[in-house]
Amino acid sequence: MNPTWPTNWRYTLGAIAAWILFLACVMGVTAGRAYGWPLPVLITLALVPAVTVALQFRAAYRLIAAQDEFVRALTLKRMVVAAAGAITLATAWSVMEFIGLPRLPAWLIYPLFWGLFGIATPLIRDTRA
Repeated sequence: MNPTWPTNWRYTLGAIAAWILFLACVMGVTAGRAYGWPLPVLITLALVPAVTVALQFRAAYRLIAAQDEFVRALTLKRMVVAAAGAITLATAWSVMEFIGLPRLPAWLIYPLFWGLFGIATPLIRDTRA
């Protein structure tokens, strides 16, 4: 048995909308700087991705809380593995920047986390250690 996550269509649509807003604002800040947009507009655009991240995790928490014990444990195990992978990779990369690797923006850690969660989901099939 390998329960997938999420199966809630409202969560899925909300997550897609949050990702579109997240990426649009990141691109908007980049474009806005290039075109000389006013600082208050750039600050607002720069803060929106953080709000979408907070809302996404709140929605994920609510979805997890509504599941049975097995699915909750399984999902949290997958999330811990994804968080550990994202933090480990981000730490390794940031230290290797000292020896010449190109600098990567920290906002990439968020999509990295969800990408690793997507990889972990079919691989982690039970709650055993």
